Amino acid sequence: MNIINKSITRFTLIALFLANCSVIPEQTGLPSSSANEGSITAFTHVNLVPMTAEIVLENQTVLIEGSRIIAIGPSDEISIPPDAAIIDGEGAYLMPGLADMHMHTNQDWDTDAWPVSPLALYLANGVTTIRDFGPSGKDLTYVLEWRDQIKAGTRIGPTIYATGKILFASPLSDPRGLVRENHQLGFDFLKLYSYLSPEDAREALATAKELEMYSAGHVPYAIGLENILAAGMDEIAHVEELLFAFIEYDRKQQLAPDAWLSYLINSAMGQFDLASGFNEAEFAHLHAETMQHILKELRTYGTPICTTMVVDDVIQHKLFELDAFLARPEIGFIPTAYLDLLRLGEEKHQLQFSGIEDLAVYKYGIDRWLLTELHQAGVPLLLGTDSGIMAVVPGFSIHDELRILVENGFSPYEAISAGTVNAAEVIEAMVGDGNFGTIEVGQRADLILVKNNPLEDVANIKDIRGVMAAGRWYPEEELDLMMALEQEIGDDLLD
Repeated sequence: MNIINKSITRFTLIALFLANCSVIPEQTGLPSSSANEGSITAFTHVNLVPMTAEIVLENQTVLIEGSRIIAIGPSDEISIPPDAAIIDGEGAYLMPGLADMHMHTNQDWDTDAWPVSPLALYLANGVTTIRDFGPSGKDLTYVLEWRDQIKAGTRIGPTIYATGKILFASPLSDPRGLVRENHQLGFDFLKLYSYLSPEDAREALATAKELEMYSAGHVPYAIGLENILAAGMDEIAHVEELLFAFIEYDRKQQLAPDAWLSYLINSAMGQFDLASGFNEAEFAHLHAETMQHILKELRTYGTPICTTMVVDDVIQHKLFELDAFLARPEIGFIPTAYLDLLRLGEEKHQLQFSGIEDLAVYKYGIDRWLLTELHQAGVPLLLGTDSGIMAVVPGFSIHDELRILVENGFSPYEAISAGTVNAAEVIEAMVGDGNFGTIEVGQRADLILVKNNPLEDVANIKDIRGVMAAGRWYPEEELDLMMALEQEIGDDLLD
């Protein structure tokens, strides 16, 4: 897919305007709104990557009616209705759409703060499902409106699942009431943060269980992994949350959020040999007992964990390779105000690690080791990026996350499973609607058409020929338009 489109006409400018407003544009040929009930779309002559197993089925046809897959079979055997819209795959690979299971929306996505709507960026990168771990805006219910509009076909974007108001820091005036409020408003799950007390966490999680509301979040510093799992939290938001089990500190401290972070950083720096760098074999030997205890706890509760490894990766770039990082094409999709902070050295992570850059490097070493241990132990892992904040670019970052998983011992199939099969299982547990993530009859038609085999190299997923999100087809040309930047439009008009 080309980020820069050099042939923008008056018609496509109008289409681009509508796309950037997240409104479905009028099309010729195969419409984006092809998910209308009764309409049939046929993918023909595709190599199918169903993700039901590590297999490729050659020369297949897939029929979609509305938003559902209704038939799959060899292209010379499947009967295609005469009025079906046909997409000839010409030997390309059809795989399930990806889920970013940990990201963040912002109400300013509907303004000109972002050069292109991040909802469009997700689709253009093959992300057909997103799970919002903390919307940001004056009224958090905006994300529920977006969720419903996308489902109704009046807004462009991936399927959304979302938490509401985060249970951030104790003391909470009414933890049970906050959980009930989130539930009554229609949010899909509850998020707990790092600064909760044991009492507030227990009250909140007990209420969530009563309401059958799924819970996920950080491991609160005052509680610890074993106790938060015993209290009933269903999922851990980041692999990095496990790092704190390897730092000796007093959990009985009653500290403000900023004080907690300073306390933990100082504790880590006093215990880790930062000057020598991270030695995986030595660290694994010293902390083998703790790691085994963590794995035992996770197995006992069957707890899934979001990966979000790309955050560590981006931190390294921001601290040590800023000029090269700012030159990456996808950085042009980040709001200018944030990029200005980066250039001034005043961005969150730049300030947080100022003078202690070695700690960021050491932390990334621990997090990679944790990822490998969790993977080898068979702990359920979910593809997540924390995108939407801190220079983690919506959509693009999913490919970095896949790359990092493969670099740390995952096969391409295992890495893709984290954003398809595993994601669907968790959504099923969360809301009872995990009917995506594989290409099977009855599943939601979330699909990516890519040129080459993704099971050979996850980088092949970047070469997208089109995306179908809940039955709505976005061919490559339309995806290019959705990602075109305003500066590129101006350049084209001058040519």
